[in-house]
Amino acid sequence: MEPVVLQNMAAIAHLFSIIRDRETEYPEFSMRLSVLGSMVIASALEHAPFKNLTVQTPLEPVAVKRILEKDIVGIPILRAGLGMVKPFQSLLPNASVYHIGLKRDEETLEPDYYYDSLPKDLTGRTIFLLDPMLATGGSAVAAAELVSKRNPAAIVFCGIIGAPEGVKMLNTKFPEIPIYLGALDDHLDVTGYIRPGLGDAGDRLFGT
Repeated sequence: MEPVVLQNMAAIAHLFSIIRDRETEYPEFSMRLSVLGSMVIASALEHAPFKNLTVQTPLEPVAVKRILEKDIVGIPILRAGLGMVKPFQSLLPNASVYHIGLKRDEETLEPDYYYDSLPKDLTGRTIFLLDPMLATGGSAVAAAELVSKRNPAAIVFCGIIGAPEGVKMLNTKFPEIPIYLGALDDHLDVTGYIRPGLGDAGDRLFGT
């Protein structure tokens, strides 16, 4: 499945011009990334469960389409994924949020699992995996493997920036998972960083 990439939108391009800039300090980086996250997640809600109903406006009844927020779960991949929780909750305040802790081993580039708060059963729930970076794809695949054991109805990946290698890996392991990205960059370097990229999203989000 080809990823949905939003980078040609004027607003997305503008935001990337700021978060890619190494001179952008972390309070502004965090704020701008949050706005980008809202736009990516909003696009991915194409895959959200919904119902058709009629509501009464102050003037007359009207047919509407309402997302079933309580059937949706947001799962940020720690720690950088925390930067996408606020936009997720702003769009879907009635959705649950659980966490998965994965840290990349800087020598092997493999994900190191250390925490999750997932319930034992996610039957019927649509899962939004939230991680700003889709680099090697290792963390996304590891998270999807953990979640898929809980029997979700569907999984959707939402990221800010990705590399072709990460998209390919996630597609290979989980071809049914839609991928939404703000930008798809050129390649990974030998240290596993996305190029041209924006640096380490977690460090830049939290000023570390």
